[in-house]
Order: sequence, then C-alpha cells, then structure tokens
Amino acid sequence: MIINVAGTSGSGKTHLIRGFLAWAGKHGIVKPCFTEERKSPIGYDIILPRKQRPVKFVPHVVGAYEDVDSAGCDTFRDVVWIFDHIRKQHEAGRDVIYEGLFMMNMTRGPQLAAEFGEELCVLQLAVPLSVCLASINARREARGEGPLRNKENTVGNYTRAENYCVKMRGAGARVIRVKREEALPALLEVLGSDAV
Repeated sequence: MIINVAGTSGSGKTHLIRGFLAWAGKHGIVKPCFTEERKSPIGYDIILPRKQRPVKFVPHVVGAYEDVDSAGCDTFRDVVWIFDHIRKQHEAGRDVIYEGLFMMNMTRGPQLAAEFGEELCVLQLAVPLSVCLASINARREARGEGPLRNKENTVGNYTRAENYCVKMRGAGARVIRVKREEALPALLEVLGSDAV
C-alpha cells in the first residue's frame, strides 16, 4: 500500500504523520533512516512486535519530522528522487506513507496512481480553509511572528489539493476524504491495523 496524505498548508498533514509516528513509538520502534547526503532522516521504518502487527504491516514514512514546522517530503529538493524512493520502498514490500505540498505534483502523482491503481490511497484532509488559515496563524504566533498577510498561496494550494485528488482518482488511486480528527484512525485502517 502507498498512502499519500493531501491537503493545503495548515490542514494537518504533518500533524497526522507525527501522530502516526507517536502511535508507532508506543507500540514498537520508529527507526530513522539516513543517507550520506543528508543530515536529517530520509524517512522512518516502523517495526512492531510480531504479535501486535497484522500479517503485512511494515510501514515506511518518507521525509524528516524532527523539530520543524514544515516537514515530510517538503524537506527534500529532488521530487524525482522522492518518487523513486517511494517505488523502491514499495518494491521492498513496505507500506509507504508520504505527504507534502510539493508531492501534490499534477504529473508524477497521477503517474504513480496509474502504476499502482487502488494500491495507492490518497487520504484527503477535508479541513475548511478558515481552519487551515487559523492553524497557520497559530504556528506563526508560536514562532513570535505576526498573522499571515498574504493568503494567496494557501488559498491556491487549497484549490490545488482539491484538483490533485480529482486527478489522482481519475488516474486510478483510491481517494478517501477525512476530517482532521478522523485522520489517524483512517490511516491505521488503510494500513490494516485497528489498534489506535
């Protein structure tokens, strides 16, 4: 299974993955994976005790989530490398989870969906734009910054996320719309685990 979490800035993509990593850390081991080219992780392997995992439950989360506001695949510069990494992890028998604004790529995303069909699932975070903007402002306030003045990018990415999910569905991916508070249980369900 390949899972792509989609949504605009402030929708909760990073929050969801951090929640999943925290869940995985309580139930097993979260092992950061590194390459020589990067100081931060390229991803995390999730290792659960055999008695606690379904028959096939070997997730790999792509991206870095250490102490940064914006995380995941947005910490990479090379989108081609990321999509190749997703394919390699999947070919190695892992469930792959990824998110990031740059990963809502209108060409490479649908190509991946056409390759894997319903084996690729998009979790679309159905969060109102006003809530996304409030989340961005809360994050900015925590950093000692003023409120977001130019909302154009966020509004544009909100529309882009909607269009991306339509395009992914058209290319063969399964798209599931979830509210922010339902996202972690939905992610675990898609992965085949009912232990929230």
